[in-house]
Amino acid sequence: MEFEVKSKREHCPDCDGVAVQNHVLMRPGRDVAVFVECASCGAFVARYTLKAYTGNDPYLSFLRLMRQRRMASGSLARATAESFQEELREEFRLAKEIATAREETRDLDELLEDLDSLGEI
Repeated sequence: MEFEVKSKREHCPDCDGVAVQNHVLMRPGRDVAVFVECASCGAFVARYTLKAYTGNDPYLSFLRLMRQRRMASGSLARATAESFQEELREEFRLAKEIATAREETRDLDELLEDLDSLGEI
């Protein structure tokens, strides 16, 4: 069984709204946690942790990731950064396109179970 590419906006479990706000919790020695709250009714929607964060400045995010690895060549680093930015833009475009055309309706927990059963996570 192959897992089809899917995209899903986070929906509130109480009011089904899609307007959400994130609360980022940073603690020493722990993964950064993001708590998602419904902006309409205030209900808890989800919590997830960040392993690698990319903000709206992909180049800066890329540099942060590269601090963990050393690259001997400046031209290789530049090419890798440009590739990273382009891949990020394309994945963002794809996620929005799929969510608009055929948004997944199952809960994220169910989608993660599908990936887990395929050995993808």
